[in-house]
Amino acid sequence: MEQNLNTETELENQQQQMPQPEGAGNAINFATIFTAVVLNWKWFVLSIVICLGLAAVYLRYATPIYQVSAKLLIKDNDQNSPNSANKNAMLNSATLGLISNSNGFDNEMEILTSHSLALQVVKDMKIYVDYYFVGKVKDELLYRQQPINVDMDEAHLNKLNMPVQLKITREDNSYKISGTCYVPVDKLASKGPFKFERTVQSIPSTIYTRVGAIQLTQSPYAVMKDGESIKVFIYSPQMAANKYVEELSATQTSKTTTIAQLTLNDEDPQRALDYVQRLSVCYNQQANVDKNEIARRTEQFINGRLEKINAELGNTEGQLESYKRRNNVVELKTNATGAYTNATEYQQKLSEANTQVALISEMQIYMNNPKNHFQPLPSNVGLDDQASTALISNYNELLQKRSLLLQSASENSPSVIPLTSQISEMERAIRRALVQARKNLEIQRNALAVEYGKYQGQVGETPEQERMLTQIGRQQEVKSGLYLMLLQKREENSISLAATADKGKLIDGPSLGKKVSPKSSIILLVALMLALAIPSLILFLLEFFRYKIEGHEDVAKLTTLPIIADIAVSSETAKTKGEIVVHENKNNQMEEIFRSMRTNIQFMLEKDEKVIMFTSSTSGEGKTFVASNLAMSFALLGKRVLLVGLDIRKPRLANLFEIDDFVHGITNLLVKESPTWDDVEKQLLPSGVNKNLTLLMAGPTPPNPAELVTRKSLGITFDLLRQHFDYIIVDTAPVGLVTDTLQIAKVCDTTVYVCRADYTPKENFEMINGLAFSKKMPKMSIVVNGIDMSKKKNGYYYGYGKYGKYGRYARNLRSSAYGSYGSYGSYGHYGHYGSYGSYGNYGNYGSYGNYKDSHYSNEKDDSIKQ
Repeated sequence: MEQNLNTETELENQQQQMPQPEGAGNAINFATIFTAVVLNWKWFVLSIVICLGLAAVYLRYATPIYQVSAKLLIKDNDQNSPNSANKNAMLNSATLGLISNSNGFDNEMEILTSHSLALQVVKDMKIYVDYYFVGKVKDELLYRQQPINVDMDEAHLNKLNMPVQLKITREDNSYKISGTCYVPVDKLASKGPFKFERTVQSIPSTIYTRVGAIQLTQSPYAVMKDGESIKVFIYSPQMAANKYVEELSATQTSKTTTIAQLTLNDEDPQRALDYVQRLSVCYNQQANVDKNEIARRTEQFINGRLEKINAELGNTEGQLESYKRRNNVVELKTNATGAYTNATEYQQKLSEANTQVALISEMQIYMNNPKNHFQPLPSNVGLDDQASTALISNYNELLQKRSLLLQSASENSPSVIPLTSQISEMERAIRRALVQARKNLEIQRNALAVEYGKYQGQVGETPEQERMLTQIGRQQEVKSGLYLMLLQKREENSISLAATADKGKLIDGPSLGKKVSPKSSIILLVALMLALAIPSLILFLLEFFRYKIEGHEDVAKLTTLPIIADIAVSSETAKTKGEIVVHENKNNQMEEIFRSMRTNIQFMLEKDEKVIMFTSSTSGEGKTFVASNLAMSFALLGKRVLLVGLDIRKPRLANLFEIDDFVHGITNLLVKESPTWDDVEKQLLPSGVNKNLTLLMAGPTPPNPAELVTRKSLGITFDLLRQHFDYIIVDTAPVGLVTDTLQIAKVCDTTVYVCRADYTPKENFEMINGLAFSKKMPKMSIVVNGIDMSKKKNGYYYGYGKYGKYGRYARNLRSSAYGSYGSYGSYGHYGHYGSYGSYGNYGNYGSYGNYKDSHYSNEKDDSIKQ
């Protein structure tokens, strides 16, 4: 057993070292691919027709998607610059708090693609309703071409979470309406479907369904004819807005600009153009509303103060009129002194201090009102305290940022919570600043009052009447000045509101671009690739799961040994005694095949070589049939041919040649120590099919065939046979089953290994290659037997020069230098097969080509016979 294991290991190592068959190492065998395509071209053509046809049908009826683009310039107020704080302070002072609604270009991009902005555009354009004209094969989208407008009331429309489907058909001057709706349960769930049918005689009309009233009005775009039908799909504005948010993209054209590239994909190009145009309008509307929010609240504050000051000014003027009337004062003469001048100055300062205290009080009242929580504070109303004014400006900016974020996020968003906390902290800081400012003003006011009292005592010496008139006039002057200042501020605020500029400007209006889907070239290319891939994959799978050889090409892929013949399945009517299919004076297909094989073997045999051994891997591969017909082919040349049956375990020659003699045979010679020619001649039998063909059959079956063929009598017998015969053809046992053949190979000159199409497993060629590499058999070659001529496998139909291309073989080998058998000329694609003794390199043997072009017509020429 150890010996067997060592032998198997040695054989495996030899097989690993053996050169690979031609093309075995190539990733792609173009010849095989070309052959597969040629043999199965009908399937490839059918696949191409079907796939391209399906692609054409898809392109014909697929809904095209178009791309619309526009460029929107977003005005930048340089809020991100290093001096942004100072610039904002100056801007707020000049415009009463009008600030930008953006903290950067990225924020503006998010606003452009926000759901709230898309929802406003959808509602303005009413594109939450889709119309389709019912066609014979495909429904056609209608945009601003529908004959009937369909709408619902906003309350029920916003509750929809499934679309309402309608089909409106014009029949006999009436409108038949059928549809399906789903009753919403909550934001996600709904009940249904519920079907309904209505018939109305004229338009406009209203139909009532489970989801609300649906209004039908006549469209100015078209008139519906009898027999025409349209389909209508009513979505909630939120659902329609989601669709456009997904299809819209906004990108920055360059990092150095504030220009947004808007791109929208839609199945209707005109609808896409209108949407992008309307999007810019709605974007500016929202931006203007945000920018003017502080200005409107400032206006409200100024108007309230004007009402109070106007009332106070009226009271002061009434006191002056009453005092003059009561005291009959017509003209006053003032004896102003330095004291009076000082009193007047301090009185004015005291009034200004009181005004500031009043303004701070009003601001505190405004902030303490719960309704004004998280609302902008009035700014630039006349406060002299710069700290409070700066805090109020920063507070308004933070409120504006929070308002922008709430457009796309909730109050509990991680990005909003920190800002809310910052606003609350800023509000507390403003309250503290106002309290501190009030304390400072009260201290200043008390100091002014002391000084004023001091000078006022001096003024008391003047007539009381003059003093009272002066007091009343001074109050009138202060309130009048404050009233005029507030009027001026209100006008400035009104001018700012009227002069608000748009935030965005379309510098390149919406334009229709390329069709983005479906892409005809890509779809056709994919269809073509599938058309080629599907049959190729099927052929590959069939090839992958085929474990038996089918013909010449399969064998050529598995071994580098020369293939000297491809033998077709013979007709039973062509067979004669001994299953002989080679007959004299005939030139049909089988004769040509065996003549070609005979010629190939003649070129393989060197001088004085004449013993040809036939073997196979297993029984049933046809080696006896091939050997018999090759022997007959040699006999037709007038050569003395001996067919030896050395398959002594399972002899077939007697049955094959219908000879009822199981006594004579080679076993009778092998048992002798030193057989003579007389002994050999007694065992020879005529074949009965040709006078030149003699048989040496197996004879009686011995009990020890393996030991019998190892005797030296085998070599003595073959030495005697070589002296009396031109060619000796030996039929041996299958080498894959027994070891007898390896012993017989020692007395043979060349080996013909027979394999059979659709019978021999591919895995057997590992053993065949191992035998060739280990040189256990001399000059091995391959014969492919049993090829079905009715099938196209691995090549075209056999014929004189179509299948195998035997022709160039004869011409090339005539010119080869095979005298020393070292360089085998053009004999087979043996490549660098190794040092085969004196067997050399096989060269390019195997293109057997157009045999009818060779010198076969002269095969009985003396040069061939020799």
